[in-house]
Amino acid sequence: MSDVMARGMQGDAEPQPAAYVRAAVAAVAAYTPGEQPSDPAVIKLNTNENPYPPTARVRTAIAEACRDLHLYPDPSARRLRELAAELYRVDPEGVVAGNGSDELLSILMRAVIDPGQSVAYPVPTYSLYDTLVALQAANAVRIPFGDDFVLPAGLFAAPARMLIVCNPNSPSGTVTPVGRLDELARKRRDALVVIDEAYVDFAAETSLDLVGRHPNVVVLRTMSKSYSLAGLRVGFALTRPGLAAQLAKVKDSYNLSRLAQAGAIAALEDQGTMLAHAGRMRATRSRLTAALETLGFEVLPSQANFVLARRRGEALEALADALKTRRILVRYFAALPDALRISIGSDEQIDRLIAALRAILAR
Repeated sequence: MSDVMARGMQGDAEPQPAAYVRAAVAAVAAYTPGEQPSDPAVIKLNTNENPYPPTARVRTAIAEACRDLHLYPDPSARRLRELAAELYRVDPEGVVAGNGSDELLSILMRAVIDPGQSVAYPVPTYSLYDTLVALQAANAVRIPFGDDFVLPAGLFAAPARMLIVCNPNSPSGTVTPVGRLDELARKRRDALVVIDEAYVDFAAETSLDLVGRHPNVVVLRTMSKSYSLAGLRVGFALTRPGLAAQLAKVKDSYNLSRLAQAGAIAALEDQGTMLAHAGRMRATRSRLTAALETLGFEVLPSQANFVLARRRGEALEALADALKTRRILVRYFAALPDALRISIGSDEQIDRLIAALRAILAR
């Protein structure tokens, strides 16, 4: 009997729920997603969603797929993986499709990391990494970024079996040059190097070529951001075929529904819409950055669909709360108390945000 079970069953008291789960699960703090309001009038600039909906082509494909809901989906998502491989210039056998890149991160943890082993990544970054490492009963080697968010040299020597770089990084929006990631993969052949490119369609360059150069590289992509498919949950792990075959052993047999596959295929076949939306959001990002700077914020150079706005030494939780009373949500992180992460919304949404900030800060 585990120590947790024994503690939970002392005396005649009813065991606590934690008595029935692994100690690592009982001890971990659950990941907290960004707030999802039920009021459609709320402006959501807190979860990095695309403000523009997918095209009618995607909706039509999903509607047609509804006719076959009595049948299981393709367990390997072959057509979807073939399209992704063609687009990203990799071997189709090196593509693993997942329920968003979050599931692919979970697959990587379960496939690669034994309890007690270490995973290293720069921080602050995507906080789900912490949760997944803890659930695996592994050790998180959290290497601090400097104020400029340049990839810390300590990552090159970190004692870890897996290294993760979110690029562009969240919440900063900053990027690590591909040449530096190339150097990391070359010098750390002892570790799997995972490059999380959730936001790369809003950036200037990608690390996809590293898949062909190094056997220890996995590049993650998601269709939640640039493709406007956050509600479908589709992502890809791009790597060498041999490693992809090992990762596929860990995924659920039917991890992507028939509707998700149909919608994602239609979206990949419509690159023009994705590129137009991404270009429009980059323009809005520039306009938002300029407006925030005139209001006294320091804004890091972002290549994502959000910006990190700081007022050095000033706690901004109250500002986030004040915006919420005006039905505008932005993301506040206790780890960065003098900053707010603001998603790139539509031009109208950003205009309302800027007006609200001006009014609040003028008081």
